[in-house]
Amino acid sequence: MEPTEYLAFLPLLFYGIALAELIGQWRRYFDRAQLYLPYFITTIVFTEAAIWNVYRYLEVVSNLEGVRYYQYLLFLVQPMVFLLMVSALTPEPDNPDTEGYFKQRISVVFGLMAAFILSHLFAGLGATVSVDIPRFAAIALCMAIAITRKIWLVYVMAALWPVSLYTRL
Repeated sequence: MEPTEYLAFLPLLFYGIALAELIGQWRRYFDRAQLYLPYFITTIVFTEAAIWNVYRYLEVVSNLEGVRYYQYLLFLVQPMVFLLMVSALTPEPDNPDTEGYFKQRISVVFGLMAAFILSHLFAGLGATVSVDIPRFAAIALCMAIAITRKIWLVYVMAALWPVSLYTRL
């Protein structure tokens, strides 16, 4: 393996842990008592976001050659914020109240997601550094959900998500 591939391991591990936690939550979809549509939508959208960021991290791997330690730490910011967000989103398996947990943590979850999206605007923090209207709209929507705690905004996010997928293809 190349030295850059070794450096890429830790950020990808963080994304992998987050993805495993998100996918592990899918078991809630099969229990009617635990199924809560806004939570379901959020985990699907966030799962796709993690997969997209793993894919985009391929750009970072090529830039890791000769990277200094502090720069490497900066590359860890995005996956660490994402992992924190997933930790805030996912209830323990023995907690059957998905709706209550989601409503209680919605501000933290979407505040961290806004921070995660915002971190993509800073050079040295990860794969993408593009300033565009959809990114700012996503940050604004996440902040609106975090501040107002309005569940209907999660449905707005779900409606806009296919547009996001289309623009990335």
